Amino acid sequence: MRIIFSIMVIGIIIMLSIFSASAQFLGQLSTAQTLNKGETMLGAYLGVYEDAFSVFGQFRHGIVKYLDFGFKMGMLNLDPGYGEGKTGLAFGGDVKYWFLERESNDPLDVSLGGGMEFLKITDYSLFTLGGNVIASYEFEYGREKSVVPYGRLNLRWERASFKRSSRWVWGNEREDWNDDDMGVALSLGADLKLSQDFNLVGELQIDDNVGFVAGANYGIF
Repeated sequence: MRIIFSIMVIGIIIMLSIFSASAQFLGQLSTAQTLNKGETMLGAYLGVYEDAFSVFGQFRHGIVKYLDFGFKMGMLNLDPGYGEGKTGLAFGGDVKYWFLERESNDPLDVSLGGGMEFLKITDYSLFTLGGNVIASYEFEYGREKSVVPYGRLNLRWERASFKRSSRWVWGNEREDWNDDDMGVALSLGADLKLSQDFNLVGELQIDDNVGFVAGANYGIF
């Protein structure tokens, strides 16, 4: 049954990844595996996108076996096309449950999760809320060293808002507006474990605003 479910998950990822998606910036930046209970990880990343770039960090903690949560926060410079591009605050949080495990003879490590992301830049704000499925496979190449390719399919609801702070935008008067939408996005990445506590990670985000995020994760407990 688990093998059949894993095949279905992979098929869904392939089929849905062809659809357009809504804006996303903070990404996944972790594999399907969760942290053990009481373990804590810190991360630092740089993201480059079509119309933006970001610098942000992550705090991740294991709650119980097979369940962890993460919080990301940083600065993002974005030109949304509704005024002058400026730098603002971006933050997000997620929870992840690891329910298929290769060590238990499952074909892949697979987890289910949910999360939110919020971006605020002067007149423009973006809020997303949704769920995702993450699949990964670990290749060991030395003592305490491995590389783990992973993919995440994210389905979410999104609200974008524009509230003018001045009468004129690009020389024309513009009304305030809100726009609700549904989006599907695919993240493809790899986690390179160099030691027991230190990992490098890189991730391609296939979205309306395509981007690449890279950085490092460090286990502190």
